[in-house]
Amino acid sequence: MKKPTAAEASLSRQTFNRLRDLVREHAGIDFPDEKRYLLESRVKPRLLAQEVPDFETYADRLEQGDTREIARLVNAVTINETAFFRHPSQFEALEDTILPELVRLHHQERSGPMRLWSAACSAGDEAYSLAILIRETIGPRHPRMDYEIVGTDIDTEVLEEARAGRYRKRSVRNVPPAYLRDYFDRSGEAFVVDPAIRDMVEFRPLNLTDAQDMRRMRNFDLIMCANVLIYFNETSKKNVLQGLYRSLRPGGYLFVGGSEALGGLDVPLEPVRHEGALAYRRPTNGSVSSRA
Repeated sequence: MKKPTAAEASLSRQTFNRLRDLVREHAGIDFPDEKRYLLESRVKPRLLAQEVPDFETYADRLEQGDTREIARLVNAVTINETAFFRHPSQFEALEDTILPELVRLHHQERSGPMRLWSAACSAGDEAYSLAILIRETIGPRHPRMDYEIVGTDIDTEVLEEARAGRYRKRSVRNVPPAYLRDYFDRSGEAFVVDPAIRDMVEFRPLNLTDAQDMRRMRNFDLIMCANVLIYFNETSKKNVLQGLYRSLRPGGYLFVGGSEALGGLDVPLEPVRHEGALAYRRPTNGSVSSRA
């Protein structure tokens, strides 16, 4: 009788629970029962790459401590949907109100560069969008201000894509034509970010659910973390938000996705609406911030 191949393998409920627990432990991402098909589709290429016949054998290998393959599993299940200037209302609020406010705060109370963090940055679209915004509009208005932009992601492979700065047409669909002309070079079908913009961003691997990783991320004026929290369960979501809160300077801002309301998560951030964009601000009041 012919043995089933990896391409024909199906994910049983029991093995789904094993793999789901591994993903939750190492990436903090939660796959609910109704997403078993999604986990199956994302893990099956790893069966083929590892030349194992089924999900059970693959789960055995992971549980035996194959750390290199666990890292590849995390890369496989990470969702990497992003684009330049993906949320236009947020970037309008940054340009018109938030970044100028942070510049004034820096001039009055702080030294060193303004620090901006694109958390779960995927292929770098958002981090480079911040760099372009600063280079084009904020920097010329405030020439004495220095900026530090950091992009982080748990997926080490996608970070290599970010550093290369090569994008398809779909990724740059929201880029204004003038920005596309001034800050990208065309290479066949690809759009390549100008080296001067790439040099403004540092990319690092980071797991938002890892407390030790998060302790290294401090004193940020702005954190962008959109469309990430929806993949965490309630406990992980609360822990991630508390980590992001601690990473913000008093008076700093956090942006999340439009569908990611923070109500009920007991994190002392003040909602602040700017036109069509909702941001969350860490209060400057010492009695509140001491709760972090």
